[in-house]
Amino acid sequence: MKYSDVIHNKYVGPAAILSYKDGRVSMADINEGFLPEHWMDLSLDEFVDRDPYRCFDEDNLKILVNAVKKCIETGEEQRFETWRTVISGCCNSDRICIRSRIVLLEKGEDESFIFESVLNVTNEKRTELTLEDIEYRYKQASEQINIYNWEYDVATKQMRPCYRCMRDLGLPAVVDNYPEPAIDMGIFPPDYADMYREMMRKIHEGAKTLEADIPLTVGRIPFRVKYTTEFDESGKPVKAFGSATLISEKEIGHIKLDNQIIATLSREYSCIYVVDFISDELKVIKQEDCFLLKEDDGPKALFEEVASKFPGADKERLMLLVDRESIRHEIFAESERREFLYKNDDLNRWVRIDYHVIERRGGPIESEAMTVDRMLVTVMPVDDLVARRLDDERLIASQNKELEERQKKLIAAIEEVHKANRAKTVFFSNMSHDIRTPMNAITGFSRLALEELDNREHLKDYLEKIVTAGDHLLNLINNILDMGRIESGRMELSLSTACVSDILTGCADMVRANMADGGLEFSVDVDDMGKDIVECDKLRLRQIVLNLLSNANKFTPEGGRVSLKGEKLSYKESITYRISVKDNGIGMSEEFAKNIFNAYTREKSEIVRETQGTGLGMAIVKNIVDLMEGSIEVKTAPGKGTEFVIDLSMKPAEEKQEVKEPDTGLNEALTKRYDGRTVLVVDDIAVNLKLAECILVKFGFRVITALSGEEAVKIVKASKDHGAIDVILMDVLMPEMDGLEATRRIRALKDPGLSGIPIIAMTANAFASDIQETHKAGMNAHVSKPFLKEELITRINENLK
Repeated sequence: MKYSDVIHNKYVGPAAILSYKDGRVSMADINEGFLPEHWMDLSLDEFVDRDPYRCFDEDNLKILVNAVKKCIETGEEQRFETWRTVISGCCNSDRICIRSRIVLLEKGEDESFIFESVLNVTNEKRTELTLEDIEYRYKQASEQINIYNWEYDVATKQMRPCYRCMRDLGLPAVVDNYPEPAIDMGIFPPDYADMYREMMRKIHEGAKTLEADIPLTVGRIPFRVKYTTEFDESGKPVKAFGSATLISEKEIGHIKLDNQIIATLSREYSCIYVVDFISDELKVIKQEDCFLLKEDDGPKALFEEVASKFPGADKERLMLLVDRESIRHEIFAESERREFLYKNDDLNRWVRIDYHVIERRGGPIESEAMTVDRMLVTVMPVDDLVARRLDDERLIASQNKELEERQKKLIAAIEEVHKANRAKTVFFSNMSHDIRTPMNAITGFSRLALEELDNREHLKDYLEKIVTAGDHLLNLINNILDMGRIESGRMELSLSTACVSDILTGCADMVRANMADGGLEFSVDVDDMGKDIVECDKLRLRQIVLNLLSNANKFTPEGGRVSLKGEKLSYKESITYRISVKDNGIGMSEEFAKNIFNAYTREKSEIVRETQGTGLGMAIVKNIVDLMEGSIEVKTAPGKGTEFVIDLSMKPAEEKQEVKEPDTGLNEALTKRYDGRTVLVVDDIAVNLKLAECILVKFGFRVITALSGEEAVKIVKASKDHGAIDVILMDVLMPEMDGLEATRRIRALKDPGLSGIPIIAMTANAFASDIQETHKAGMNAHVSKPFLKEELITRINENLK
């Protein structure tokens, strides 16, 4: 059975798989809890092989089939109750009530399958029916002022009168063959005898209630005689309860409870109270261990006691249970009875509290003016079977709530994963385009350059475009690498001393030419920042500002304005700076602005047709700002421009340092000759070796190359002249022996002339942690690939002895 797994697991209660074919419902499979729920001791196979139609009478079978059809037609869950006749070896046959919930599993052209969960509510239904009957009889009797009351046994025709009947009318304790003796005694006038006999005949025939106006005494004072009939389980009349009340009596609802009804209620309930709202009185009829109230406490104490049983309930609902006017006007607005269930943990049992309306005034239920004047409150323990079910239901409800919370979190997590995957899919699609764009320029112009080697003007133009495309490609790669470090939690700050205003000024100088080429008005204002020396990551701060300025340049049309402003907000234990980059460009939509700092996102705009970038820039900016424990805010609107505002707090440097003039080492390194100096270049890629050699030879260096770390160590060891190798350029990632291990082995050489040779890392591993690893291995400096000749020569010059 392909749906068996749906019902055969520990999370599913009593359940079955139903099959619907050719207008008939059949049992395809059931689980282990199904038969015990039906009070049957058959095996699973025995029950499945039985015809399920044998369990239902015509009306209940129609309920089942109609529910199944509706479930299949609409695809919606259906809930219903059916009475079924079950047969077992221990109990023969019994009639039970099953509450079902069915869900469509598969809708087929010939056959459909339905999941059915079941709950046996037989005891609950029987208890409800018994209570409804008791309440019905109680209400019928309590609607009268019981001047005279009696009980009539239908089978024996015996009438048992109340004390007042015996005292006032002279009736014995038991009247046989009723009503003939009462007629013979003249209690009923002769002209009313046949009318009264007709009433008794109707009781024998099964009339539920009867009422007639009959004079009872010599003075022919009019009384209203009422009968309420009690029936057995088969619907046969068993007893009738009668009363006679003066027709002129106005206080119909203010009755003395009939002793027989009280006795019947007392067998069912632990506590019985009558609440009179008019007199604000509480009458305690019966009281056991559930509640302990005194009549002097009044109705309010009873309502507060009931409300105290539901400490976790909604406050508004508790107010309805406590407030006197709410009870009179709202609780019973749509019914004559309200039921409440609670778990008494001290007694370890469930208790049911029922509110019953005795008397209303103001018209029918629908009337807004209707008010409850008198009310009956009953309290009873729930039987063990129902209590166990309630415990199970409460546990299941708690587990379901927990599962729902977990499911919500899981769904949210899955949605986040899907959202991230969708974003990454778009990102990789964009990357495919954005990386191919500069690559297309590089390869295309490289081929053109090869074809036009003799045309120096064209060749120069092609090479400049190749360099530009290469710089753009490098920027894309750096962003991707930065985001990878952020997502893996490996991005770290490298603090050093610096002047923040000088960093902003330097950033402005770097983009000023691009702003002018784009026809933009560019202004810089850092006068209010001061010249304090603070501890910060200069590289990352520069990255933030350049990213924002680059975006402002990119998304501001010709003739627009871009401004960079810095100011010092406070100076206490740390200095707080505010940096803002503002433009009057195309701006952003409100929806995109909310997601501007999410990775892999770019806004589609018809205004900017050739947007380039990874969609990672602002995510990187946000993460760097967070690492610096700062804040960033965006203010934007379509067509109104954009402003980014960053607040950063930085610690002043321990020792105040003077700001140095720009380093002159670059000019010095590039203008001198290095004839007679030897460089060992180590790299497993031949093209990289050739590139480095070409650059170094132009500056007069003698170049030795090695394709592995192991070969480099051998070359160093074989060097007899301690001055033969002046500096080593060492790649890090190489097969067999990487650059870090090769450096450690060179540093371990006993000859100080060899072990002390300066070693410069020349590698694509460009993160701060990578640089720290090279220093730990014994390298003197670091040059990131792809390298600029200016940086390479400067580092070599700094480390030459």
